[in-house]
Amino acid sequence: MKYIVFDMEWNQTRGQEEMLSDGRLLTGEIIEIGAVKLNDNFVPVDTFKTYIQPIFYHKMHSRVKKLTGITNEILKDAPMFDEAMEMFLDFCGDEFETITWGDSDIPVLKENLSAHKMKGWSAKNYDLQTIYLKQTENPARNIALETAAEALGIEFTENLHDALIDAAITALISKKLDMRKGVDEYVFKIKDLSELDHIGFETVKKLDNLQKLRSDPRIKYTVCPYCKRPMLSDRIVSQSSAKKLLKASCPEHGEFLILLKLHKQQSGKYTASKYVYEWNDDIEELYNTKLEAADKKKDKFLARVRAKK
Repeated sequence: MKYIVFDMEWNQTRGQEEMLSDGRLLTGEIIEIGAVKLNDNFVPVDTFKTYIQPIFYHKMHSRVKKLTGITNEILKDAPMFDEAMEMFLDFCGDEFETITWGDSDIPVLKENLSAHKMKGWSAKNYDLQTIYLKQTENPARNIALETAAEALGIEFTENLHDALIDAAITALISKKLDMRKGVDEYVFKIKDLSELDHIGFETVKKLDNLQKLRSDPRIKYTVCPYCKRPMLSDRIVSQSSAKKLLKASCPEHGEFLILLKLHKQQSGKYTASKYVYEWNDDIEELYNTKLEAADKKKDKFLARVRAKK
């Protein structure tokens, strides 16, 4: 088994008007991939780096440009996404698992693969930040790559937010940890639906009142991805102000989870990107966690209201 330690940089949208033609808004369009290949003893054996020419978000966001130093001039002759992914997969080889710092890279990679209508990502990924926090008994929930490296005595002079440099520092951190134990004891949990592949998608436009979201028949009823019959959805559970979850049931094909991503338009109305996911144990655990959090928030609100009376 080979392990690919990789990092990506991506450009961000400069406004909601930059949705894709099917109504989706990418978290970011990947413009650079850097990777370090480790053998089965977690020893570095090769490196990879490529820039990627954007086709959705053409103009570099000023914040991304300042952070990464990547300009449109640098990207103008870079390979397109499909070519860059072919190069990256050739580098990875036949059997591999991946290692990243944090859990944001894989969802963005899956979003980009879907936007380019390419095969989904199925390689098992280990979040090294999770392994680091556990083995160093650090109580923090998140820690920056630079902070972790400095805490382990890893010296570097290069600027971060270069994909290969970040991947190389991540690989150096892995050498300071018990990676065999970290991999063997790793517990895979779905933290966000964007880590999974959806099986249905549609765009709902011109939503006026988010307080009456579920009463809109386009939200209340979702077409089953298999038999195309409308499914009645359950209560709306807020994951955040812009993300809502619903459970829907088909008499023939069972339960599904619906994710609504809300985007405010310049007109003041909202557009909802509606994703449909196959129901499974991971989905159920994630849904129940969000449902419990929503119920607790509601109970606290009602308690405050009663206290004021």
